[in-house]
Amino acid sequence: MAVLPVVKFPDKILKTKTLEVSKITETERALVRDMIETMYAEKGVGLAANQVGVSRQIFVASPDQARGRELVFFNPKILKKEGVVKEFEGCLSVPEFYEPVRRAKKVWIRAMNLAGKIVEMKGEGLLSRIFQHEIDHLNGILFIDRLGFLKSRSARKKLARK
Repeated sequence: MAVLPVVKFPDKILKTKTLEVSKITETERALVRDMIETMYAEKGVGLAANQVGVSRQIFVASPDQARGRELVFFNPKILKKEGVVKEFEGCLSVPEFYEPVRRAKKVWIRAMNLAGKIVEMKGEGLLSRIFQHEIDHLNGILFIDRLGFLKSRSARKKLARK
């Protein structure tokens, strides 16, 4: 297992929709292991494949940061959203920048798990936020894109100066 370099804003891969995974092979399993190591090394709770430079629809999550209990999803889709909450959010690809982002309070997703089975899962609280944040990544959307036009433009200018 290896800790991979995390791609930082404004890298183009972060704004590009990722490709679906048709089959889970040893290549994908090895990538997932490295993504989990990278997520923990960076003290994150979620990580999308394009954040480590791989344009594939894969994300890992660990809301409680308990090793061995990570969630792994391929080709995730949000099926349903419920409620609204606005809380501070950050991103490993946009370091040291935090802003309140409006997200659904609960979401239901469908994805393929590491065993290749289609699963459905409900996320609430932090898990809901992780699901939405990481699925946004896979669709080429950063959390700063969710701030509204003026705040997003201001954030991009501030981040470009770093």
